[in-house]
Amino acid sequence: MKKLLVVFSLTLISFLFSNQTFAQSTLTVQGTYGFTNQTYISKGIYGGGLQYRNFIKPNIAVGISGKYWMEEIKRDLSSKSIRGKATTIPVNLFAEYYFQTEGIRTYAGLEAGANILKIEGYNIQIDKNVVRPGVAPKVGLVLPMGRRLSFTVELAYNIIIGGANSILMDPLKPGNEKYEVKNSNQAVTASGGITYIFGKKK
Repeated sequence: MKKLLVVFSLTLISFLFSNQTFAQSTLTVQGTYGFTNQTYISKGIYGGGLQYRNFIKPNIAVGISGKYWMEEIKRDLSSKSIRGKATTIPVNLFAEYYFQTEGIRTYAGLEAGANILKIEGYNIQIDKNVVRPGVAPKVGLVLPMGRRLSFTVELAYNIIIGGANSILMDPLKPGNEKYEVKNSNQAVTASGGITYIFGKKK
């Protein structure tokens, strides 16, 4: 797993410092809220992140995103409440296709990369960290706010690949999922944010 992280980090660094001839790039600061496949014990995830993109053509962009999401998990059992906090940090490369090049623009895209997962138990002082690959198909809408600013809305379906990152909250209940808390491996998220535009169009 460490070798995978090194390769992924080098890929991100090489991407950042290459293709410096692109005519236009953007930086988006966004907030996120969403629902996961643990809706029966969770009220949803929330957080935010950054997106940096380069337009290689007027309607095609590639970029890097980093996000930080949190999720409170609570399960009420007959004898106790099982509580935990899940943290997900997706670091992705992405590509986007824009259906318009002027005015209000819609787009579709795909993100893929690594997810740093952490789960903490409130009932017992224990936490666990893993890294899992993931993908996120998405659609979005860009609303111009002037020459340098725009407002971006994005919907994504986030899928984490691999085994669940979980901890057992009661050592006397091995194998009983009711006594576990874990990171969600699927989430539908809605993000909104302000985008700053660098450079000029080709």
